[in-house]
This record gives sequence, C-alpha cells and structure tokens, in this order.
Amino acid sequence: MVRLLKQFCRVWLVMAGASSAFAFSLLGPINEAYQVSLIAYAQPGDLGAPKNLGEEYRRNMPVLYYSFDQNFLDYFGSNGVYAVEQAFAILNGLSNVSAYSSNLSEFPMEAQRFNYRAQALSLLDVKTHTLSLLVEQLGLAPPVRWTWALHDRFQPTGTTCPNGTTYLVIRRNFDPVMSPLDQLQPSSYVNGMLYGYRIFEFCNLPTPYAADAVEFSVDPLASFFIPVAESYYDFFDGAFFTGLTRDDVAGLRYLLRTNNMNVESTGPNTVMIATNLLTSQQFFTSNLTLLAEQALTNDAAALEALNPGLVVASTTPFFPIVVTTNVVFVFTNSPYDPVGTPAHLEPVTVLTTNAPTWYRHEFANVITNHYATSGFVTVWTTNISAAACGPYWPVGSICTNISSTDVFTNLILGDYYIFPFVTNSCGVSIVSNRFITTLYVTNAPVVATNAPGTTNVANQQFSQGTTYSFNQYALLVHPVVCQTNSVALRQGAEKITFIRKDYDSLLGQFFYPVTNEYIANTITNSTLLPLKVQRVVTQPDILFTAADLANGPSAIPGVGTVARNIPFNATNSAYPGLAGPGTIETSTSFTYNKVGPIFLNMGTAFLTEGSQIPIFTWGSFDGTTNLPVVYPNGTSLENLESQVLIQITPRYLPDGFVGTNYGVQLQAVSQTPAFQPPYSWSLAPGSPGLPPGLGLSNTNGAGLVSGTPSAVGFYDFVIRVTDSQARTSDRSFSIKINP
Repeated sequence: MVRLLKQFCRVWLVMAGASSAFAFSLLGPINEAYQVSLIAYAQPGDLGAPKNLGEEYRRNMPVLYYSFDQNFLDYFGSNGVYAVEQAFAILNGLSNVSAYSSNLSEFPMEAQRFNYRAQALSLLDVKTHTLSLLVEQLGLAPPVRWTWALHDRFQPTGTTCPNGTTYLVIRRNFDPVMSPLDQLQPSSYVNGMLYGYRIFEFCNLPTPYAADAVEFSVDPLASFFIPVAESYYDFFDGAFFTGLTRDDVAGLRYLLRTNNMNVESTGPNTVMIATNLLTSQQFFTSNLTLLAEQALTNDAAALEALNPGLVVASTTPFFPIVVTTNVVFVFTNSPYDPVGTPAHLEPVTVLTTNAPTWYRHEFANVITNHYATSGFVTVWTTNISAAACGPYWPVGSICTNISSTDVFTNLILGDYYIFPFVTNSCGVSIVSNRFITTLYVTNAPVVATNAPGTTNVANQQFSQGTTYSFNQYALLVHPVVCQTNSVALRQGAEKITFIRKDYDSLLGQFFYPVTNEYIANTITNSTLLPLKVQRVVTQPDILFTAADLANGPSAIPGVGTVARNIPFNATNSAYPGLAGPGTIETSTSFTYNKVGPIFLNMGTAFLTEGSQIPIFTWGSFDGTTNLPVVYPNGTSLENLESQVLIQITPRYLPDGFVGTNYGVQLQAVSQTPAFQPPYSWSLAPGSPGLPPGLGLSNTNGAGLVSGTPSAVGFYDFVIRVTDSQARTSDRSFSIKINP
C-alpha cells in the first residue's frame, strides 16, 4: 500500500512540474535491521532492498541459459517468444562493460517511447517488462525510488504522528561517472540536475505509521527520464524501451567490471579446476599395451592386484563370441618320401570358437601420456629344419635360420601413469615430460614341433614370437584439485551472454544437458590466477512460464503482471556485519499473468461493460505504424503451430574455432502444405549478428552458415526461413567459438 502511495505522490509531484532522479541503485536481500515496512521497505512486489557500495549482489557467470515451458508457449506463442528474445538481444548486444567510455556517451539518457494506440488499449509491452526483469536479475534496483530513502523514524514519547516525528535520510543512488579517485559517489546531482525529496507521513495506515521520502527534481522544467531498471516499478501503459539507458549500463559496469572484486562462490553445480603449485610429484610411465591386455581378461579385483594403486571406478562384463583363426606350422612327411627324409614344414589353419568372459573397465586414476591404436611389431621367426638349409647343403642336413620382419598392425600402444587417488582430485598439471628410455617387450614364442619318437628324429622346430616397444617417460606434475562451489575473491565477468535451450516441461529439465566451461579470474596472494570452471546445466537459469495471477475473489485490484523471485546467496560475504556482497544464483522463473484482458468495475448497481476500467492486457508494439500484437492472438498460435510442423535441421550448431573454416547447412522440412518451398534464409529482424567472420547465404533452398570465425565467445541469434508465399518461421541458434 505504501508503495502505491509513493507512486501516486511521485506522479503528483511530476504533474506539478518535478522530475525523477536518474542514476543506478544496487539490489540485495532485505537483510538490514532498518529495512522495515514502517518506512516503506519490504512492500508488496519488492524482491529486495537497496544496498550500499561494496555490498552489492550480482550474477557473475559469463553464460546463462533460458527456456520457455508449455504454459508460456500456449498463451503467448511464437510472437511472445520473439518479444522475450528481443529483450535478450539487447543484453547480448553489450560488449565488455569496461570497454565503454568513462561517461558512457555511447548510450542515451532516455530510451523510453510511447505507442499511443497501445496506450489507449492499456497494453503492457512484453519485451519491455522482460528487459526490466532481466536488469533486476542482474542486480539493479529501481534507481528513482531509492535516490532518497529513510533509514530511521523516531516518534518521541508524548507526541502523536506527525508532530515531532524525526527522520534519518540516506541516499542509495550512485552517479554513473567515476570520481578522480575511481570511486562512485552517492549524489543528488545526476546528469547536472539536483534532486530533492519530501517526506510523506501516512498516519492513518494500519501499520500504524508509515512514511517515505518521495523524490522530485528541483528544476521544474527537467525532463522525466526513466531507466529500464525503474520500469517494472513505474510502468506505464503503451510505454516501450528501444534499449538500455546510460545509467542502466553504468550499474552493470559497476557490478561486472573486473576491478569490482568480491568474495563469492562459483555457484551451484560448478567445479573449479585448480592446480596446486606448492606440491610436486614425479611419476614414471608404464606399458599401456600390457594394461589393455590385462584389463580385457581380468575382473576389477584381479586387475587392481596386478597393478598396485590402480582404482577401478566401474566394471561391466560382456560375453563375446570369439572365432580365432590361427595358422600353425607342423612337421610332416609326404607318403612317398624315402626312408630317413627329414620332415617338411607345412602350414595348418585352425579355427577356434568360444565365448570368453571379457571386461570393460572405467578407471578413476589412470592418466594416458601417449596413446595409439596401431603401430609396428617385430615378428621373430626361428626355423630349425632341412628347409632352413641352403641349396648346396648335404642331403639330410638340419639348419637354423633366425629372421625378423616389421609388421604394421592394430593394437594399443603407449604409456600411462597411475595418479594417487585422493578426494577432490581431477588430474594433474604436467610440468615436464622427459623421455627416459625405450623398453622392448617380447611375447612368448609359438612353437610348432612333432613329439619325440615320431618322424621328427632330427629335432626340427619352428617358432614365432613378437616384440614391441614403448617409450618410458619421467613426469614432474602438480596435482589438480576439483573444488565444488568454490568461494574466493573474484573479478567481475565483464559480460553475460544469454542462450536459449529447449526445455522439457514434463521432466522439468533440458532435452540435452549443457556443460559450460569458462575462466574465472581469482585473486590469491595479490596475484591474478585464471582458473577453469566447469558447470553442468540441466535446468534453465531463467524459465519463462505463465499462470493466472489474479488474486480472487476479494483482492481487487491486486492483479500482478509477473511473479518472479531472485535467488540471493548471502553466505559468501567475507565482511561480518555488512549486508553484502553476495551473489544471485540460479535458477529463477518469470511467471507472466495469463488471466487475459482484465477490467475493474466499481460501484453498487448497474455495473456494465461501459463502466469498466481496463487494468492491463499483454501486447507487443513499437514505434512503427504496425498494429500492436495482443495476447493471446491467433497469429501467434498459428506461428507456434508452424514451429512444430516445420522442422529445421540441425537442431544445434557445432562449436567453431578462431581461424578455422566453418560450414553448416540448414535444411527446412515442412509437414504442412501451408508452408511451400522454395525457401530463403536470413537473420530475423532484431536478431543479434552471427559470430564475426561468419555469414548466412542461400544455397538451393538451404541456408549455409559459413566463413572463418575471428573472435572467441558465445553468439546467440535467430534465423528466419521464408517460404514462397512469404510465410515465415523463426528458430533460435547459438554458436560457441573457441580459441
């Protein structure tokens, strides 16, 4: 109620010739003792309260994922999805926040516009509301509301409200331009305009008292500028934003710049991969071929007994049908050989079929140093027989011939080492990898000979054995520790990219889980230490849904537009007694009110359609002459049907690499005769661009994304396919470009 009264008072002051403040405020949980409803904190709809410098809360993951569930899609359709993605496109279009000029002259001080047709229809713009919600999720509070705020209210004994009431007033709005000391300052001068306040005391409220400091501009001719961060609090029918204002970006720059270092966690479902530089270990590699042979025929216990220190994470037995073809050599005599003739060496093919028990193992601490699936082996042949003699040897001679042949064949070759299995270990960082020696391994020979006492009176023999080699290395390594939800002093991420992923409403998770890796700059002992963070994402960071939020049957006019929450994490603060800093962590949801066009009737009798007052209706509109889109709408549902019946493949685009040619062809397959080829391809209006170096072209009805990427990053964009009758269907895609 106080919030509504404050809005009314501010509007009254503006109408009287005043103007709002224009800067940024920082959002955090309502966790300070003075922030009570008595002095206008914790009002209905408030998710937090303003914070002082250094006590801010922020999202600091460089990539966040969003999705739409079936409730949102059913009501808003593809037009609503497109409106939401326009809001994300504005944020994705920002570069690193520290790259802008000190006074942020690249951004306008005013970005709000009005569509008067939409205003007459009491339409609220989906894109604008979404953009304000996202700015709030990034850690910005309504700056107009918190330019001036009450810290304390004291009512002396023996006095009655409002007589004798004493107030302490604070400023929680910060000028976007740094001072010469590289600091932000609380100020009532914003953009050269001085802002004051009037304290309104509402003695008749059931609190029993409620007071607030209501802002106004000292200059009665000043323009009424409003930043995006304020728009959810001070929304107007028919209003829309063309982008972020200067002070919205100033707030994001303060939160995300690298010089803003806070003690914070990497967030849930994250693993920080840190190298322990203080601990060095030396390992000597072993024969990978031997381990592969042992692993095939030994169970876990036997394999660990053969290799002390080995940890088998899991084992799966399987039973193949193995047909072994062997060529063996035997000595034999022909039926008509003269008596005393030495036996001849003859090859015999032997087929053996069996079903052995083999094993498939997963190892927890085996690190491969070198690995190959084919290589050379040396076949050694020892032949003791008459056939080994030369052509001029006397009849009956028995000779010995030893020969070798190098054969290229399929087998596992290489070397490995066993890393000691310790908690939180996830590998090692190799400092040096020094070659020591080449070791040769000889397998037992296969011998062919006749039994004594038979025709093999001269002890003739034929045998074959194999020898292979592996190189042994000495490695000096540092252990690598995987820390879950690590807390440390971290820099700001500089930029946050939002990427859309498909969502299974029934299971409450992504159709395909996402593994995101990024570098988090951590400060340790006054040294900047870039560490890799791995985050496995199974659910969206931001989920868009819809529900009936009208508070019936007796709560009129309490009709909310969007139900949302902010997952503050206040456990990371390193400074006891302060209200922050902290993090805003996943996940959250935006529930849009889908009650439909809703109206208010007041009175006692004869209430008709003619006496109704419209409260709000969702729409999408801009500054053009295009008719506003009103939700729910048939066009939107028709486009949604097109999204289901028109398949575009592939569903996801593969990663690219800087300097490496990239090419992916997009195909459209229509399951409805309403969408007819030939097709043409383009970026949808308002879509962010493709990664630098890539382009989209039309090739025989297919879309070709090709080129040579030139910049690292995540790139989110919307591709439109158009049929021969100018009907369209849009699909969101993203590409990750690696170094």
